[in-house]
Amino acid sequence: MMKNVSIRLEKEYMEDAQKIAKLEKVDKSAVIREAIERGMAEVKLEAALDLFSKEKISTSEASEIAGISVGEMMDEIVKRGLRPNITKEDVKDSLKNALKLIK
Repeated sequence: MMKNVSIRLEKEYMEDAQKIAKLEKVDKSAVIREAIERGMAEVKLEAALDLFSKEKISTSEASEIAGISVGEMMDEIVKRGLRPNITKEDVKDSLKNALKLIK
């Protein structure tokens, strides 16, 4: 369910959103919503990776925070040069997800 929210944006962002909306023939609010959704995904990933790098959470907990699979989180960890800390919980979660896919 969507909720309404009011925000203030710099004039430049509004102009960019309007240009893209016109090019894609969509509503300006759809462009802004997509930008926020993409940005939120990145914010969640960065928060998860930060906590993981400080050894405050496991790989599976990081994947849950970021809203991605354990495998995708492991790829992000390696991509950023962090040391993966794979726990039994991570392996169990991966197996559970794999079993869901083959059922």
